[in-house]
Amino acid sequence: MTTASNQVALFSSEELNELFGEYKSFRRIAVGVSGGADSMALLYLLKQWTQELGFSAPELYALTVNHGLRAEAAGEASGVAQYCTRIEVPHETLHWVGEKPSSNIQSEARDARYALLRQAAEDHGCEALFLAHHLEDQAETFLTRLARGSGVYGLACIRKDREIDGFQICRPLLETSKVRLKSLLHSAQVPWFEDPSNEDEQFTRVKFRQAQQELDELGLTAAKLSDTARRMSRAADAIDVWVDEVAEKSCTFHSAGPVRFDSSCLEYIPDEIGLRLVGRLVRYISGAPYMPRLAKLEGLYETLKAEDGSRAATLGGVRFALAKPHDESIWFCFREAGRAGLPEIEVKPGDEGIWDDRWRYKAAHSAESFKITYVQKELCGDFELEIPANWLKTAFLTAPLIVFAGGVSYMPWKKIGRTTADAEVRSRTYGISMVPVSRTF
Repeated sequence: MTTASNQVALFSSEELNELFGEYKSFRRIAVGVSGGADSMALLYLLKQWTQELGFSAPELYALTVNHGLRAEAAGEASGVAQYCTRIEVPHETLHWVGEKPSSNIQSEARDARYALLRQAAEDHGCEALFLAHHLEDQAETFLTRLARGSGVYGLACIRKDREIDGFQICRPLLETSKVRLKSLLHSAQVPWFEDPSNEDEQFTRVKFRQAQQELDELGLTAAKLSDTARRMSRAADAIDVWVDEVAEKSCTFHSAGPVRFDSSCLEYIPDEIGLRLVGRLVRYISGAPYMPRLAKLEGLYETLKAEDGSRAATLGGVRFALAKPHDESIWFCFREAGRAGLPEIEVKPGDEGIWDDRWRYKAAHSAESFKITYVQKELCGDFELEIPANWLKTAFLTAPLIVFAGGVSYMPWKKIGRTTADAEVRSRTYGISMVPVSRTF
């Protein structure tokens, strides 16, 4: 374990309230704690804040992920657990199991960490997950995305608060420097671990971190880069207001998942608005947490605007298909099964989870197992789906389908099935629910 320079940097009650005051309404908070200086400082500050609030304060749960990528990780997780015992905060170590990637390691590990933290937080009944991204993280993210050629939304970088399917991701330290956090730990005599990968120059972020001193001399300080990212966020929010208005007029959303999109709107709106609209369609339909990379999105956008006879396109697992030859502006957007098909899972009594990143299922008190598949796989086109007028039948083939023992099927998005009454009775009796992960466009 290491300590910082001997500089007093304790936070006042006013500073704590500025950092966390808006989160007082939470009942339980999960804190991602790797053992590094940033996350240990976040945990310390949250503990200090909740102690000052008293009985009305949110409960804290500390969560550490052991990726299994370094031999030292187990010891670090144990060190975090010991500190949590000392300050009386419940702690759990989560493990990333399975085969580890040989490339794109940091990105894959980050995705795995978020998934584990999110699931554990929900298991503990937490309403939010707090992460320790700070000022320099924001600056590094900005530079990384700038080098990648990102647009307004990419350069908006890390948001302080983000809601995903009713769950909050909070990063209250985005305007706090790492130097201040390390000074706090030294002053409060809180230990931390250093991850050697933070100095590994094979990672792009590390290269930008090491170049920051030279950038400071040019006036590109972490604070100024962070300010620019914040202003980009403001511009992105303004664009989204316009996108919402266009979507309301040009998009029709079906409860099964597909969207009917009138692309004639692209003729009169600025390209930035159109790109964001199409990107949000891809994210909404696929269930992905983020929109596709801008370069790929621009290719799809040009296809939708073109008048060269293009009749279909695919991006991010979402298919865009023109309705009819005589209507060159109506596109149907829907989840594509792909060559491998969509997942089929067996659900046992009491199980809950997410199917295909799009639908959350729960068998609250089911007395029998059932299968979740998709319409095309089970019905093979031999069943009347009662497709609404002016909709493409193909767009519904990747909608979810519940199949009970004996072949009784139930479409959770539309109360129809081979034996409708039987399926509905079973669904109600056994407390089976299946709803979209998020209805937010």
